[in-house]
Amino acid sequence: MKKKTWLIILIILAVIAFFWYRHTNGQSGLSRKDFELIRIDTGPVVQQVSASGKIQPINTVSVGTQVSGIIEAVLADYNDEVKEGQLLARLDTSVLQENMNDAAAQLQLAKAKLKVAKLNYERYDNLYKDKLIAKADLEDAEVALATAQAQELSALAAYNKANQNLGYASIISPVSGTVISKEVEQGQTVAASLQTPTLFTIAEDLSKMQIEANIAEADIGMIVPDMLVTFTVDAHPNDDFQGIVKQIRLSPTEEQNVVMYTVVIEVDNSSRKLLPGMTAFVNIKIQDKQDAVRVPTTALQYKPNAVVRQYIKAKAPTVANNQGLVYQLKGDEVVPVVFTRGISDISYVEVKDGLKPGDEIIGEYLQKSGRKR
Repeated sequence: MKKKTWLIILIILAVIAFFWYRHTNGQSGLSRKDFELIRIDTGPVVQQVSASGKIQPINTVSVGTQVSGIIEAVLADYNDEVKEGQLLARLDTSVLQENMNDAAAQLQLAKAKLKVAKLNYERYDNLYKDKLIAKADLEDAEVALATAQAQELSALAAYNKANQNLGYASIISPVSGTVISKEVEQGQTVAASLQTPTLFTIAEDLSKMQIEANIAEADIGMIVPDMLVTFTVDAHPNDDFQGIVKQIRLSPTEEQNVVMYTVVIEVDNSSRKLLPGMTAFVNIKIQDKQDAVRVPTTALQYKPNAVVRQYIKAKAPTVANNQGLVYQLKGDEVVPVVFTRGISDISYVEVKDGLKPGDEIIGEYLQKSGRKR
């Protein structure tokens, strides 16, 4: 019976030893070979805001027609360079010319009636002075004269309108630039009864372009006018282009519950490589430090597992918004270290205080096999 008791005790001890071995990876403490260690160094840290936007001409003008009719001729095409005052298209003027002729005839008739009304008024005025007619007759002549004057003004306005509409049959470019859109063909009928139809769109100067980039509200506070911008486009993947922040528009939009602001970036396009509508992938440089003490952002993602937590004796520190938390191996003890953060980019975070170049921090815990836990 005594032998059996000892056998049970030995089995229990063996089981305890087995699980202790599994729990501690067969060692009594931690060493450098159990971790991937990262050395703090100095180097560049560039803080920037990334976004995307469409490349557009700075100023575009829509050219339309204020009169309806059939397009008789189209004299401009896509990509044509046009000058201010150049004829772009012409409408059929037969109906418009007849309208003007009718208005001219009505004007002549109104002038003739006015002449008659003036003569009658002068005749009645003389007769009234000689006391040959009643005052009421003179007043009737005066009213007839005023009516004739009003009719002449109305006929003159109709004539001017008809003449102006005839002029509108010639579609003239209001600016010098490049035709980037043509919405009309010869023989097409355009109707301007409800709204002015757009026939052409002209970009004034394609050597200067702009990007309208959407920036989240969390980043917009760091952006001010005249900041340097670098960007790329898929059409020229090996080229880096530059621009300047020109304007931050104060009208926000909301995309998937994120408030966005439009930042207008002015771009020099003297090379004409950039075309309207291209997507630009923008980086706006906020700050740039070339010799910053820095820690890789991956080190901030490390969290001790159950095995490593056994070797942390210090109380869990409080980490403020402007601070970061990393871990160091000192002997067989893991020590949490809080440092003050500076600027950051995708790869690195600047260290203002709490760590120095040459310090080693834990990047990852490794099993004896070398695989990450």
